[in-house]
Amino acid sequence: MKTLIAPIFGALIGISGTFLHNSYRPIGVLVSLLAVWLGSRLVRNMYQSQLANFLFAIGWFLVIVRGSTLGNGGEILIEANAYGNIFVFGGAAFLMISLLRSRN
Repeated sequence: MKTLIAPIFGALIGISGTFLHNSYRPIGVLVSLLAVWLGSRLVRNMYQSQLANFLFAIGWFLVIVRGSTLGNGGEILIEANAYGNIFVFGGAAFLMISLLRSRN
């Protein structure tokens, strides 16, 4: 069951962060990063598994990559401005730290 819930939860955190990171500046990006950090901690503590934490990160990354690329109408949900870069690279850093800490 954790192989289904963890990536879906990661994707939901990614979707909420994608829509929230650029609103209510700078609070939106801080709340989005806090959600990524708390989500990864929740999955790590709930399942006590490195696989679940990795699947959470995969679900988050798939949404972030899709939000960062051009859509059919030429829209980009995560722009390459300061808030978009902080969200993408900060979230990736939080997930990498979480993955490295779950190995111990």
